Parts: sequence; C-alpha cells; structure tokens
Amino acid sequence: MKRSKPTRYVAVSSLLALAVVACNGDEGVELSTTSSVISGQPTTVESSTTTAPSSGEGATTSLVGQSVSGYEIVARETDTAGETLYIVIPPGAYTDVDIENFVLDLVESGTATFGAEVFDDAAAVEAYRKPETDRTEEEGTLVSQHHFVSLQNGTTIVFRGPFESSGEMVIGS
Repeated sequence: MKRSKPTRYVAVSSLLALAVVACNGDEGVELSTTSSVISGQPTTVESSTTTAPSSGEGATTSLVGQSVSGYEIVARETDTAGETLYIVIPPGAYTDVDIENFVLDLVESGTATFGAEVFDDAAAVEAYRKPETDRTEEEGTLVSQHHFVSLQNGTTIVFRGPFESSGEMVIGS
C-alpha cells in the first residue's frame, strides 16, 4: 500500500521527535510535535499531536536571555572623531539579542554617540585598554571571554568574544 505524502510527513515528524529524545541520554525531556495536514478541500485541516514520553523529570529547552539590568561607564576616551565609552555590565546569561538591545538603548538615549566597548568584567577593560603587544596571555584570554560588543562610528555594532559569531550590524538597516 502506498502512503500519502501527509501521512509520510507525520510519520517522519514522529520519528525525528523520538530520535531527539533518544539522543538526550539520561536527561528526561518531554518532546511534543504538532503537525497539520491539509486534505481534500483547502479549508479542511487535520491536526495531530505526538508526545514522546520522558524518562524522569520533564525538562524544556529554550533560549532565554536576560535584559542588561545596569551598567557602569568605567573609562572614556575622546579624540577628534568622538568619544568612546568603556562600559561594564553585570555578569549574566545574555544572548546576542540582549546585548544588541542594550547597545541600541545606549544610542537611542544619547549615552553613546560615537563609540562604546562593552564588557562584563572591569579587569578585562583594563587589559583591553593596554596595547595588544603589552598584554599577557592571561589578559588576552580575559579580553576574549569578557568583551561582548563594540559600537563603532555610532552606527555599527560589532559582536566580540563569546558573541563574535553574530558578526556585525549597521544600526537602522
């Protein structure tokens, strides 16, 4: 008997859900998938939900960040192009979106108009402000772990350190 495409999609979704649960090892995760299949007339929708049983406590996985709750401007550098702020934020479970929103708020409020360097560790700021050739290996590691983002020319956000894979973005584009 030949399976129809909608049945095949539901079957594949179910198998993928079970494979994900099997790959989690001892971690108990209740995984639920919902699929909708349009059959017959375009107005008829058939829906099914598949729940894979968990082995132990239920757990959910989601990307949750946090808003930057405060900051301290620990240094300022002024040159003919503008002022660069060196900012320390509290350590936290930030995402790149949280960091981006923080920088956008700095720009929108007029706090940062030209440049900003954002860290979550004051010692990393000190190490960063040294010439790169004068930094110890430990200071270089400190900078790479705690330097989150740069605002350049008041228009470009460049993600650093743990957020480097997010690249850069031009404000307003």
